[in-house]
Amino acid sequence: MRKLFTFLLSLIVATMLVCPMAHADSKDMWAQVYRMNNTNIGDPVLEEITSGITFKVLQRNSDTAETLTVFGDNAATSLTNPVTTTNFASTSYCGGMVKFRVDPGEANDTYVDLIVVDTAGGYTAFVEDFTQYKHKIVIDESPNVLHHGCIWYAPSDNSETDTGIDFVADTFIHDVWVEPVTVDATETIDIGLLSTETAGDADGLRDGVSVATAGFISDTAVITNGSTIDYTPVTTYGALLVTAITGSDATATCGGKSYIGHVVTGSNATSLTYTGSAGSDTAAGYIHYFFTRMR
Repeated sequence: MRKLFTFLLSLIVATMLVCPMAHADSKDMWAQVYRMNNTNIGDPVLEEITSGITFKVLQRNSDTAETLTVFGDNAATSLTNPVTTTNFASTSYCGGMVKFRVDPGEANDTYVDLIVVDTAGGYTAFVEDFTQYKHKIVIDESPNVLHHGCIWYAPSDNSETDTGIDFVADTFIHDVWVEPVTVDATETIDIGLLSTETAGDADGLRDGVSVATAGFISDTAVITNGSTIDYTPVTTYGALLVTAITGSDATATCGGKSYIGHVVTGSNATSLTYTGSAGSDTAAGYIHYFFTRMR
């Protein structure tokens, strides 16, 4: 009997020591999300957002996505990263908060970075060094100021894909940049507003941007020193942002472009989309868009 008692005691102690170690490096992290509308100077208003949020969890100072599981779930139920608006709102997953379990994988086992996007307008918060002790994320959605929004794109083989971003009425889109992270040497990507919506244009914002090189991809229509005449090659901006004439190295065909910007009025297309050229099955990265809500 004494040997049996000793054995059971040893088993209990071993279980207590081993079981916690299975989750010893994992952290449960959560934060409520608020939008700030600083319409009245000096009197910002915070409103909690419990739906329409998508977010991505990254390794600290990295573009590498973390592996997520459901907050507080010892069964290690997987949570898709980026986290969709559906999972954000679901009580089975995030319950209307930025909420997840993760092993940050840092030397001090603490930090991750976040990209948090309110799809109603495209407003974005970039949160660095997020920890289990931070519980509030504020997205600035004030009118009359320039905003930098960001959303990720995935492989898209000649298919227009809705990012989920819906610009609100009276939004002026200043500029759009593409940032390939996973490259595809022979393919391009278009950025636009959903073609099936009123006055939509699938390549109206950026048209035929190469995803062969990682980083921020600038326009190809820069003045070129030709042997006959200086000229402006074809632009990778779409017709919603610029008007352009393509030039060539020949007399009287110097070409050029004129910036016009685009206003989302509420009666035209609002949904931000991307389309990869045929065969684009590896390219992935980010779409950066710069906009102002005018009122």
